[in-house]
Amino acid sequence: MNTRSKLEDKELEQLERLIRETPIEIDLVNHTMNKYESSRYTKQSESSRTSKKMRQRVMMITASAAMIFSFLFVTSLISPTMAATIKQVPVLSSIFKLAGDLGLQTADEKGLSTKLHTSVTRDDFTLSVSEVVYDGTRVSIAIERSHIENEKETLMNRISDIELFINGNPLKSFAPDPENSMNGIIIKPGKDKDSAIIEFVDERNQGGGPFPEQFDLTLSTTITGIQDPLKIDIPVENKIEDYVILQPNVSRQYNNIHFTIEKIQFTPITTNITTRTILTDNSPVAELTMGMDVVDERGHKLKLSGGLGSYESNGSDMIMDHRYTPFESIPKTITLKPYIHLFKEYPKGEFQMDENNEPKIQYIPELEVTLPINSQK
Repeated sequence: MNTRSKLEDKELEQLERLIRETPIEIDLVNHTMNKYESSRYTKQSESSRTSKKMRQRVMMITASAAMIFSFLFVTSLISPTMAATIKQVPVLSSIFKLAGDLGLQTADEKGLSTKLHTSVTRDDFTLSVSEVVYDGTRVSIAIERSHIENEKETLMNRISDIELFINGNPLKSFAPDPENSMNGIIIKPGKDKDSAIIEFVDERNQGGGPFPEQFDLTLSTTITGIQDPLKIDIPVENKIEDYVILQPNVSRQYNNIHFTIEKIQFTPITTNITTRTILTDNSPVAELTMGMDVVDERGHKLKLSGGLGSYESNGSDMIMDHRYTPFESIPKTITLKPYIHLFKEYPKGEFQMDENNEPKIQYIPELEVTLPINSQK
């Protein structure tokens, strides 16, 4: 038994050597097996009695080698022209996964986004949409252009205008005042200079209309150097089922600042917090430049990803949606820590910067709010 096992191992080693020495052909398996069989006939009769199991092992090794060698062979035959053509095709690896937004990474990993392969070409410029996600709070669209050698300008910089239509209606028709819509469209960096993320939100918390749970979106974007806008139709669907909405309506007062937490929404992609700030002396709230940190019971602070606000009355009343990265799991409590930015006396309007070159802030403990979170929809 031991002698036969050693013999089989020896024959396998010889076979592997033959595979490495065999030129690549379309029928690599049969060619190598014929060569192997003919070499075995010159041996002793004992070596010719290979078991069925041995042959299966042979076929597995040969097939694996064929796959590897065929890939190398085909790759080596690609002409410079073909290689250049391949470089022009957009690489549809997930922009969401590589863009640095934890919420979008989560959407990609958990299958909450919709993968797309739609594109439009004009004047040798191809714009593609590879992924879209909507969680009832924000819509994010991953776009990518075909790679252009020696292109120094990023895709973000080449976008000069964006228009969006939901089921044929302009985005501003969902605003509380379509004539004075804030638009709410932002462009964020993608995974490289050839990609970007277009993001927008509704204004339901500012008095506007909510987006449908599912809709057809038309993206029309103007690219510098191209005369006519590029238009792409994108199906959008809210796939989120796991979410929590709270309406605490908790207020704090400090000097002339009246601060209220109106609504909190948790999704796997976004933490959205709606606040109302009123300056009781009727001074412009825009001059306050107030922000807010969000921290859970373990001290984990969320990263701010965006925001949208609107003014009421004479500008002393503001409703603000603060959008943050998601929590890994719904926390037991969260603490909201409002702060103001500190500015230089001269020149006016410039932030004071700390040792890390970040704007200096000053927390307002009197406005701080800690809330228990009940995980109920």
